[in-house]
Amino acid sequence: MIAAAAATLATHSEPRAPRLLVRTGTTVVSVAPGGVRHRLLTSADNAVFSPDGTLVAFTRDGDLWVANADGSGQRRLASTPHTAESSPAWLPGSNRIVYAARFEGVTHLRVYQLPAGPSHRIASAGAGDDADPAVAPGGRLAFVSTRGGAPAIYVVNADGTGAAPFDVAPPPAPTETTPSDAPPPPAPPLDLRDLSWSPDGRRLAYTRVAADATSSVVVDDGTTAVALPTDAESPRRPVWSPSGERIAFADSGGGLHTAAPDGSAPLQPGSGVPLDWRVVPTGHVLYPNLVQRPPSGLTVTRRGSRWLLGFTSMVDNRGPGLLRVRATRPGSSRAMPARQLLQVAGGWTRVVEKAGELDFANAWPHYHWHFLGFDRYELRRVGSFDLLVRDHKEGFCLSDDYGAAQGVPHGPPRFRDFCEQYRPQARYVEEGASPGYTDRYPAFYEGQSLDVTRLPAGRYWLVHQANSDFHLRELRYGDDAASLLIRLTWPGGHGAAPRISTLRTCRKARC
Repeated sequence: MIAAAAATLATHSEPRAPRLLVRTGTTVVSVAPGGVRHRLLTSADNAVFSPDGTLVAFTRDGDLWVANADGSGQRRLASTPHTAESSPAWLPGSNRIVYAARFEGVTHLRVYQLPAGPSHRIASAGAGDDADPAVAPGGRLAFVSTRGGAPAIYVVNADGTGAAPFDVAPPPAPTETTPSDAPPPPAPPLDLRDLSWSPDGRRLAYTRVAADATSSVVVDDGTTAVALPTDAESPRRPVWSPSGERIAFADSGGGLHTAAPDGSAPLQPGSGVPLDWRVVPTGHVLYPNLVQRPPSGLTVTRRGSRWLLGFTSMVDNRGPGLLRVRATRPGSSRAMPARQLLQVAGGWTRVVEKAGELDFANAWPHYHWHFLGFDRYELRRVGSFDLLVRDHKEGFCLSDDYGAAQGVPHGPPRFRDFCEQYRPQARYVEEGASPGYTDRYPAFYEGQSLDVTRLPAGRYWLVHQANSDFHLRELRYGDDAASLLIRLTWPGGHGAAPRISTLRTCRKARC
């Protein structure tokens, strides 16, 4: 069965084609080879495709963001009001983003681990405005640093170790044999920026800003740096084509140019500042859209010496596509790594690796394979929103049991095999939720509760959030959380049942 499923996926691989990302003003568009443009992002900058072409990283208002490659599913990776983040670039594997972070006048290189962090520092670039990191196909990282005073290009390993100057052969100094009428050596650049590796990882193209503020595009192999011959005024922001046969760049007026690396065969395909140029999947993906409904059916019960707050949780799939998870168990491992299978118009399938994990639940009335962390339940403090209590629910069997998604019609159920129930020895599981179906769990159903025994009387946010670790790709993420503002009182003291009253219903984590 596993081999047959793999063959089916291979047969349905979607087509791929080059796409050039261009910024016009604060809008990022994708340009097809025929010149057709499709708007992806607004109020955005520094957009770059992931190596597999299914995601795009970008910055907005000084924060790092990521989205699906068609511009859907936008989410901010971290809110950093005192740090300006810029120039994201992808490390190999499509799950790590290196970027420049400027804090109190100093720029550092940091790496963010998808899908939900953390971020860690790998190198310092000095006092420059932007390190402009660029990643070579093999993982080498080039960036601009002022550690030696003037801006210079350094190359490091992907973990920030082994820093060395890229220009290993600087221009020779004048000697006694230099003719008196020889032109002086070129002045050091005012700035270097916009680094871009050639697809073979052998050359860098970048913008060199002279002391008079004019700029040129330079192609540099580490020993010889040659300015790209062009009639464009102050060319800047070079980007290599996927084949390495052309370089796109902008002029000072915002015009878009392309040319061969030696400057021949120039073209002017419109306007905009190039950001990235890559071969990417081109199918129209039908993403699922998980919508968390507010908690309901609140009830309190006693378990031993503990008071438990139970509730019903409901997560709708209101998207145009299936939520489809497929997992296989390698060797003797207890857990099953999962992949997400996305529908693509035309009958293709896009596979997202590392989409989560399944584990077998050996507890009445389940005894089947659970998708871990699908929904999370929390009590948070009003005001600071500090986390106070979190659920201990192991996971969920995703299935088409309830065709109850609000406002979305549903077809016949597709996922009804009960997640390989009573088969802990299973090596292959497929589960999910079709459009129009709801994943519903009642109060106290296998961890469907929160312990409120030690909480003082007061107001709290009861928050339910689907896909909180962002392992699943979606059409949007802004409706993954919902909450209730509740009041907890102990009218008979902590030896008697607490009283829970609902003060407000919220369609996000808090209102």
